[in-house]
Amino acid sequence: MACTKAHFHPDPQPEPKPTAFSSAASLLLLLFLGLFACPCRSAPPQPARPPLLSGQPFIIFWGILDSSCSNRADARSFGMERERIAVFYEDTLGSYPYFVDKNTPVNKGLPQHTRLNSHIQKLQQDLDAALPSPRYLGLGVLRWAEWLPQWSRNREKQAMYQDASRKLMKSFFPKWTPEEVEKWSKVDFEAAAQSVMMESLREVKRLRPKALWGFSPYPSCNNNDPTQTVLGNYSGQCTPAEAALNDQLLWLWKRCSALYPLLTLDKLQSGTPGARLSSSGQIREALRVSSLAGRDFDLPVFPLVKSVYASTKTFLSQTDLVNTIGESAAMGTAGIVIWDKSEPKTERECQDLAEFVQKVLGPYFVNITTATQLCSASLCQGRGRCVRLDPDSSAYLHLPPSSTAAGKVAEKVGKGTVQSDKDNETAEPDPAEIWKKDFQCQWYKTAGGDASDQQAPRDGAESEVDAGGVTAASAAKSASDTKFRRTDPPDTGNSKPSLEAPTDSVASLPADPNVMVLLGLVAGSLCLRP
Repeated sequence: MACTKAHFHPDPQPEPKPTAFSSAASLLLLLFLGLFACPCRSAPPQPARPPLLSGQPFIIFWGILDSSCSNRADARSFGMERERIAVFYEDTLGSYPYFVDKNTPVNKGLPQHTRLNSHIQKLQQDLDAALPSPRYLGLGVLRWAEWLPQWSRNREKQAMYQDASRKLMKSFFPKWTPEEVEKWSKVDFEAAAQSVMMESLREVKRLRPKALWGFSPYPSCNNNDPTQTVLGNYSGQCTPAEAALNDQLLWLWKRCSALYPLLTLDKLQSGTPGARLSSSGQIREALRVSSLAGRDFDLPVFPLVKSVYASTKTFLSQTDLVNTIGESAAMGTAGIVIWDKSEPKTERECQDLAEFVQKVLGPYFVNITTATQLCSASLCQGRGRCVRLDPDSSAYLHLPPSSTAAGKVAEKVGKGTVQSDKDNETAEPDPAEIWKKDFQCQWYKTAGGDASDQQAPRDGAESEVDAGGVTAASAAKSASDTKFRRTDPPDTGNSKPSLEAPTDSVASLPADPNVMVLLGLVAGSLCLRP
């Protein structure tokens, strides 16, 4: 369609009346703008760091201390990584200062008292004992939560660090006013806390450079008060004040190679909408922070999911596994760590843990890891991970109970197409078609800077970071005996998804057709003006 050339008239002319055709075109333009500018859909995510292990967009790590159990839970048979996770606590790495109670300091209690040289020396010894291989490839979590590096976040029990800091400052300057003591105690504490954390992180990264290091529970949202999450108006969102505090920790995010937020639930929250909203808010804030480090890709996020309720110590229900683990996978985290600091102490506790893994946890893990692999292969050609289009939706990366669902997706991936099968549309839903409606790709970043042009990696690729997909047939085979329903306990299963990377041709990043449609409509509308 050619544009009509405008003519110049020296005398004022009456404005032309809109024709029916131009009015219809304008109405059509507004209709398309409203259709494609849906505020509920998130913008395309920034590139991600390729998976730690090739072909696994969502990895589950076993971080429970169960080595003393004779009948140890068989986590590996369900695809959980047991050897690639190291969690260090206040008493297992270096000379971390903390208080058992206000009268019982360890390593003098306050970070202001820490001698960094001796702390780093002991840290080196502890790290060599725990992770002897300098080429250790896995997660490195510093679970130091006795105090927080920001003065205002040391609330309730942690307020003892504020009291001790005031007492220390007053001992040096007894004539200072309370305002002066408060001001400089805060400055002194935060500077010392930052120094301890930064130097510790610098050293572990130097000694074990292939590991993904970070602190837990950071970033925090402080949105998990059980009495609040059960209220009808609870949103779970991180407040602007908490988000601003996280922004102030930029010095930490720039030095971490992964983020480890904490997801815990109380029995009071079990199965409630607030449980999902709480987890979703915490994950969303961690994903936001992951883009602040100023790198070419977002930092990988691995939430620590506590396997039991905080108040009763009973295992999470299947619904709450979805509210934590399922939510993490759907929102685009790189994996999760099943975690509990308490070690099983009796034979009965060991038996209960093994049974929980065998009957509930393991089958769900196989389902969700297989679904994430198949979604990556079918939607992203193995070059990215699937992320919800609408972060607030309840869409999950689950395989339906039908044992043929995974095979259907795998067959299409093998043929290089994800078009719907018209002959079988009425028989059962195709997971790939559902995922196409609810998910988008977060592409992996390569060393060359192209998020869509990459080859299959080898485990632990760092500077030459790239990613592969999943062998669809073997992944489907793993899921074929694993059924999952949200309300009913899943059947047992022991298959492990394939870790092989594909060798097929490289895929290209698709352009957004919506933008082209809008540009065309705008141009057409301009051309139709008289």
